[in-house]
Amino acid sequence: MANVDISFDFLFGPGAEQEYLAFEKAKKLRRERPWVRDIIRVLWGASRAGISMDQLVRSLWEMRKPSGLNMPSRFRKTVQSFLNQHTAQSTQWNGRPESNLFYSPQGKGSGTWAVHQERAAAWLMARRLPAV
Repeated sequence: MANVDISFDFLFGPGAEQEYLAFEKAKKLRRERPWVRDIIRVLWGASRAGISMDQLVRSLWEMRKPSGLNMPSRFRKTVQSFLNQHTAQSTQWNGRPESNLFYSPQGKGSGTWAVHQERAAAWLMARRLPAV
């Protein structure tokens, strides 16, 4: 039997290979740049007094938008959700000590956020993500 070279486009239609490659590139980018990593990066340089939610959202938008990462229509709510999942100060926290990465230095409900740097560094290392 002859070796037949069937192209990607022949099997899946015109432009399918480019769509597939774009999908794979976006998937790789999301793996390398999870929300928590970007939140850590923004908060890492903040003072121990933390930064406001407005500042955090603005900085994340400026960081993520040019990279081609997903920009959900409810961007602020997405950020808040990731913060809540990774702080023991929230009822949405998953309860794992290693994921208690963020805190509100001025108290729950103050709208300020900071990062536990030592825990964040360990979290990044465990996921083989670049340090801040």
